[in-house]
Amino acid sequence: MKKRWIIVVAVLLTITFNVFSESNEKIELTSYSGILKQIAGNWFLNTGEDIIELSLAPDAFLKENKIELTSKMELSVNGILQEDKLIVHSLVIEEIELPIRDAAGEALWKNKPYYVNPDKCIGCRLCVSKCPNGAITMVKGVAVIDTDKCDGCGICADGDGEKYQGCPVNAIKQTE
Repeated sequence: MKKRWIIVVAVLLTITFNVFSESNEKIELTSYSGILKQIAGNWFLNTGEDIIELSLAPDAFLKENKIELTSKMELSVNGILQEDKLIVHSLVIEEIELPIRDAAGEALWKNKPYYVNPDKCIGCRLCVSKCPNGAITMVKGVAVIDTDKCDGCGICADGDGEKYQGCPVNAIKQTE
């Protein structure tokens, strides 16, 4: 009987904690200013005190919205710092704010994620290490792309413009 009461109390405490821990708070954005630098295809912001990796929109979205980024460019960014990366919500260039995510943090670009044809995949794992978002894992010897993490950059399929030339057997395609 005592054991049942302990279980009932534990369940009630868990439910109470979950109800009161849910919050409807707005996302708090942090602003950083500094000098932009591109290293190995990734963008970083040198604030003078720190160097922060930026998670931006895909190049196609930036180009379509006439957002041209260059190394040594001065700018401000607004976003959320997660782990060691700043998830950028907007860029401020020459006092003009350029949004790339909405107020809830959802991407403004149409994300066309990639997928792997399991019949073609040879399990080489090259795409796993090259994915900048950690969206690709191996399941039973076949690459699998997590569409929630995939930002449609295409490095897995088309390469990084340097040594990695993309999937060697063309098993990775973008969704239509």
